[in-house]
Amino acid sequence: MDQLTLVIPAKNEAETLPTVLKDLDKYSLKITVVLEKEDIDTINAIKNFNCKILYQEGIGYGDALIQGINSVETKYFCIFNADGSFKPDELINMHHLAQDKKYDLVFGSRYEKNASSDDDTLITFVGNKIFSFLGKIFFSLPITDILYTFVLGNTKKVKNLKLV
Repeated sequence: MDQLTLVIPAKNEAETLPTVLKDLDKYSLKITVVLEKEDIDTINAIKNFNCKILYQEGIGYGDALIQGINSVETKYFCIFNADGSFKPDELINMHHLAQDKKYDLVFGSRYEKNASSDDDTLITFVGNKIFSFLGKIFFSLPITDILYTFVLGNTKKVKNLKLV
């Protein structure tokens, strides 16, 4: 997975992000953490880890994702949460699907066989089922977890979308 960069948007994650980065140590990949310059606690908590720190120029989660993806130089990127809600082992299967099946985007799901997430509540479960159903109806999306942002994609193709 040396052609994979994780884009980790972070804000006030000094407690959880070091654990996430430690869990990712066993994988051969690059990591870019996108955060605000003012988030000193998180910066100090991760400064000794093998990751690139990218200071966010705009505001908001979407801006952090776009800036992070635009900085990626590897063939693939993956949006990865700083709070420990994603399971790093899933990266292997997602990466294989992108590489072997030549998928442009691979979406993780908490609702497939043998999948889960410790932070899923009854409210998010029910809401997600409703929104996923609407995504299937209106956009013909073959998706089981529309609210889960665990996405791995082809960097070049996503950059060509010129997201704003």
